[in-house]
Amino acid sequence: MSFGNFSINCGPFAKTRKDAANFCHNLFLSHAIDKCIEQMKKVEEEYEDALLRDDTELIEQKKLEIQTYQASLQLTAYMLNEVDEAST
Repeated sequence: MSFGNFSINCGPFAKTRKDAANFCHNLFLSHAIDKCIEQMKKVEEEYEDALLRDDTELIEQKKLEIQTYQASLQLTAYMLNEVDEAST
């Protein structure tokens, strides 16, 4: 963090700046996870409807979408784990 020509790189304010940055990063990832889960729930409902209608093409499309959301959640979990390990 810098103010004019000054940069905070050491001392208690540097730690506070780092902690605030980690908090913001975790908040962003938590929001991304929440949105991903909301979308995945919607797609799962659409998948169930496609199963009831026996729409083979839509079933395959929704399966792929669900797999995509699951992969996104796994990647985000790995990112959160790396942030936790780096900050400890």
